[in-house]
Amino acid sequence: IGGILGPFHNASLCVLLLAIVKYEKTDEYIRKKIEPFLHAVPLLGAFGAYIFALLMGNINTNGVGTCEMTFHSPPHCSGTENGSVTEGLFDIPCGRGNEKAA
Repeated sequence: IGGILGPFHNASLCVLLLAIVKYEKTDEYIRKKIEPFLHAVPLLGAFGAYIFALLMGNINTNGVGTCEMTFHSPPHCSGTENGSVTEGLFDIPCGRGNEKAA
């Protein structure tokens, strides 16, 4: 989520500075009119993208112990077809997320 949330949050800070410096908005105006959107848009955008990727099957391990929006392609899948499963060894099919990638 952080990889998506970071740029959205940075954009929110840019909008905040624009409102303060260029348009000289008051603290009260910013607090009531602008700030709710500056919190809601990054969170909704990041969580929305992550939930969409989760529903599409694109959340997989990246090989270093964390998960990200990528297809499932560990070393044992080298040279195999997408969707193949090594019987008795692994349950997750090779190439998971390739066909539904956004």
